[in-house]
Amino acid sequence: MMKARITAKRIISMVGLSLMCATAAEATPAFARQMDADCMSCHFQNMPKLNAFGRDFKMSGFTMTSGKEMKSEPNGGLGLPETLNMAFVIKARVLDSENKYAKTEIFDESAFIFGGKIADNVGTSMEFAEGLIGGKVTFATEALGGRVGATYHMTDALGAFAGTEIYTTGLYRPVRQFENRKKTNIFQNLGIGDGEATGAQVYYRANGFYATVGGYVPMFAASAETGTDSFKALARAAYEFNIGSSTIALGGYYIGGNSGQELTDRLLDGTGEPLSDLVHGLDTDALDRESAGIDLQVESAIADMSLMLTGGYVFKNDYSSYYDPNGNFLTSTTAIKRERTGYHLDLQINPVERFGAKIAILGYNDELIANNDYTVYSLGLEYNMRQNVRFCVEYSNTSHDSPTNTLEGDEFLFMSMISF
Repeated sequence: MMKARITAKRIISMVGLSLMCATAAEATPAFARQMDADCMSCHFQNMPKLNAFGRDFKMSGFTMTSGKEMKSEPNGGLGLPETLNMAFVIKARVLDSENKYAKTEIFDESAFIFGGKIADNVGTSMEFAEGLIGGKVTFATEALGGRVGATYHMTDALGAFAGTEIYTTGLYRPVRQFENRKKTNIFQNLGIGDGEATGAQVYYRANGFYATVGGYVPMFAASAETGTDSFKALARAAYEFNIGSSTIALGGYYIGGNSGQELTDRLLDGTGEPLSDLVHGLDTDALDRESAGIDLQVESAIADMSLMLTGGYVFKNDYSSYYDPNGNFLTSTTAIKRERTGYHLDLQINPVERFGAKIAILGYNDELIANNDYTVYSLGLEYNMRQNVRFCVEYSNTSHDSPTNTLEGDEFLFMSMISF
């Protein structure tokens, strides 16, 4: 009874704090202004998950408009969009973990964003957050029966596929079904779909086929010497098709290539500690990661209730760890090889347009450390007060092979988000 009262107090305090951080904003975000359309014209169930039109908009390099022309001078003069596409995204989160921590994140993942068409065939999405500037610039055109494009991107957290990714399976950090990404999405759990990245991609999309290849360095820095052998390779392909009223996408990815001993030596001192004067922060596990996996996305409806199912399976994920199992630093010559794999499957169904219910399962497998495998079961509720005002509450329970592990137990998350 006492535990039930404590849990109830936790939930009440979480709801109250998050409500203080959200208001009924009615303005529309930058891309909606550019298109003269509702936010949900591009989104499925709730922001930021994309529908078919939203995927087309992103593949256009954010250059699709409602028909407005660029303001420009003759003879190649200055070109400006008619609408200056700026937006704010504000998030507040409360996370309460039974055996680990409780924390409040006011303005977590909040950012000022400039994005949209900046010239014919050129678009951008730039983010200003926590004193950092990151984002992408995309060139896109219609060719070869579809869309062909190229992006350059630099991000401190959004991962290797930040240049271009159009599905909700979690390979791109911002677009996923659950907010508690580490407990519900295997790509986020293993660091494959998040982290620092600076690089370029080229892509092609036509007749349901989507493919991209590129190179990147797993770091975020205004300036740093990397060496010509320091770029990693990435590849991604997916095929989207319809069965009845359902849209199904099947895909896969590959990340490979050692970032090079030269880069490793420059970014690590003699103890394995990252050199903070060169980079904002560094995930040393990403330096020579080789990973491959498959993913699935289904958009459908049951009895007029919208449904999205996504899943991922990582069957290869090898890397050199610069930390031993006890968390101690290792040098570049004594780094140990690790392999961590796993899967996730999640589902959201909306009984009515504004309310959604979610369920997920995640399985984690550690090949190096015995009894370190675990399974996470999650539930969640979504409420879209407005198209651009969103609340969600989520619960996760972790069942660990080792009962003494600190990951074992319950976890609650409450999130509010406003975009305008």
